Amino acid sequence: MTVRVSKMLSLMLRHRPQEFDVQVDAHGFADLEEVVRALQGRDERISASDVENVVNATEKQRFEIVEGRIRARYGHSFAIDLGQDPFEPPESLYKGAPSKHLDRILADGLTPGDRQYVHLSYDADIAGQLGRDTDTVIRVYALEAHANGVAFYDCGPTVLAREVPATYLVVEGASTPRPAADSSRPSTDDLSSAEESTALPQFGRRRRFLKR
Repeated sequence: MTVRVSKMLSLMLRHRPQEFDVQVDAHGFADLEEVVRALQGRDERISASDVENVVNATEKQRFEIVEGRIRARYGHSFAIDLGQDPFEPPESLYKGAPSKHLDRILADGLTPGDRQYVHLSYDADIAGQLGRDTDTVIRVYALEAHANGVAFYDCGPTVLAREVPATYLVVEGASTPRPAADSSRPSTDDLSSAEESTALPQFGRRRRFLKR
């Protein structure tokens, strides 16, 4: 039951809430009781306890419940405002990838594809276990990228970024040196100003989350 509920919550809160007739706000939150009723419409055996077990038991921390509302913490294919400020990442983060896409990634950088953010891991071994057809791990020089204006967001076991330029990527374990960083990249202040000009509308008080 836990796996089934988790998959249904992912579909509902990450991708297609309209299929469940569930209203999601600008920060990705939906009313918990409404979500439970929607799930029961697919399987009447599902209870609120089943949903809470999925939220609390998973190591990946895919979901969170705050004041009677629930949301997916990452993985959205539609635009939401996470309500978080960028944080200073560790020196390196990691991304698993199929080797058939490696040349493109090292040329063009990491982009989110059909998701809103690129998902990065703190651990290379974990990154290598995630994703379809993953057989290569890419090291991201995250602290250096952060210093040059790339914003990273802490979501528990996962770190999010809008994109990561190829300058900061190298195949984990590779002996070939990577190219030098581009000093002409915009500063963090410049990037923040640009992001503010295209940010989603804010609804109510902006929530701030504890940084790692």
